[in-house]
Amino acid sequence: MKNEFRKGFYFKQYEAPFQSPFDRLFEVFKELITHTSGDFDEAIDWLRELDKEYKLTDSSYTIDDFIEDLKKKGYIREELKEDGSSGTGITAKTELQFANKL
Repeated sequence: MKNEFRKGFYFKQYEAPFQSPFDRLFEVFKELITHTSGDFDEAIDWLRELDKEYKLTDSSYTIDDFIEDLKKKGYIREELKEDGSSGTGITAKTELQFANKL
């Protein structure tokens, strides 16, 4: 007997591909940093609000952990602002992510 192939659609429950907590938040962060025109502080404020509403993080990986990982991976750095205060800004590596996204 030869194999018979059935034509048609097969439906099953969607299974999201595994993403680390960093990767999942980084996807959202890239969208937010684009909409805030590169303003890191505003993007993080939005990310914190989204986290409150949609529970993007848990006690094992928080937004503060995400910020530390961004620093370690070279996506952000501490910098002096125009008014002389210190703050956090994006690096060229982050800007490259925008260019790849467009």
